[in-house]
Amino acid sequence: MTSAETAHAQTTRYVANAAFDQAVLFFADGSYLQLQHTGIDTRWAKASAEPSMADSVCQAMRLFRLNAKHLQLYFTDGSDAEFFITTEAQSHEEEKN
Repeated sequence: MTSAETAHAQTTRYVANAAFDQAVLFFADGSYLQLQHTGIDTRWAKASAEPSMADSVCQAMRLFRLNAKHLQLYFTDGSDAEFFITTEAQSHEEEKN
C-alpha cells in the first residue's frame, strides 16, 4: 500500500479555513495533521502526536499544495493524495464565521 493509499484510507475529515491557507486532516486514530501555507516562506505541516497516523503521514510527505481547489500531499514513495472540501463542510464552515 502506498503512502497516498494509507493516507486516504485513514483520513476521516478534511477542513480548511475560508482563505485556504490553513487546513487540518483528521485520522481514524484520533490524531490530526495541521498544515499552513500562507506565503513563499511559510509552509509547514505538524502532527498532533507521536507516534500516530498523523505523524506517519507527516514523516512520509515531501511536499504539499493547499489552495481552494484541493489539498494535495506528495509523498517520498512517489505517490500523491488529493483531498477536497465537500459542499456540506464548506457550508458549515461559512455558517461558523
